[in-house]
Amino acid sequence: MRSPLLAAILVASVATSLISQAGGPRFDVVSVKPNNSPEPGGRNALERTTYEGLNVTVRRMIALAYMPMPFSLIDGGPAWISSERFDVRARFPDGTPRRELQAMMKAMLADRFKLRTHLERRPTQVYALVVDRPGVLGASLQPAQIDCTNPAADKQPGVPWCAFQYTEGLLRGRGVTLDQVAGEIDAGRIVVNGTGLTGRYDVELRWTPDPSVTTAGDAPPGLVTAVREQLGLRLQSGTAQMEHLVIDSVERPQPD
Repeated sequence: MRSPLLAAILVASVATSLISQAGGPRFDVVSVKPNNSPEPGGRNALERTTYEGLNVTVRRMIALAYMPMPFSLIDGGPAWISSERFDVRARFPDGTPRRELQAMMKAMLADRFKLRTHLERRPTQVYALVVDRPGVLGASLQPAQIDCTNPAADKQPGVPWCAFQYTEGLLRGRGVTLDQVAGEIDAGRIVVNGTGLTGRYDVELRWTPDPSVTTAGDAPPGLVTAVREQLGLRLQSGTAQMEHLVIDSVERPQPD
């Protein structure tokens, strides 16, 4: 019988094999501008007829374009793709399938950022997100209180709807799966869902990215402790052969 860790690794490995290079359909209109604001948060979402990347890094755009490739399996590239931020807006026809939207994202990154990549299988240190105490979830991880299948449901202003809101040291999601939660956690290695839990959840995780340089007495704990105390989960170490998306080249865009 497979362990939850092995099962999660196999699922992630199969998922990454479905990823292809840029090509196919294009966005109707694309606007790219640098964002020099000091704000730490951003937006990176494919909506009904638009892509909106606000204060977003190139690495996050790549992660969206190549989903379900986990963020930590995107290797290489210059440091600026994780630090410099952009405002990117694009339009596409209503009803465009998700697969085509991701193809449009890949084409946009290839056209405007000169992104070139390849897939490479490598031994990978991973974390499996597992339940710390069977049957017990943390106060910040609870069954979803919204119905993602009902577009007519009331939406609270400022609250992510079946999606994530992120900033440094904060991950908040409403109506999200634990596969998605695992994919959003940046722990220095790939995180996969080994909880065995299905369905959708509301989650709010607060942590201090670097506790060694934090002096505030009321600062949240480090990531590993925060996952255990707030979500009732823990990160379990393991190793697996997995496909990585390797960045061969990328360039800063010419702004509009």
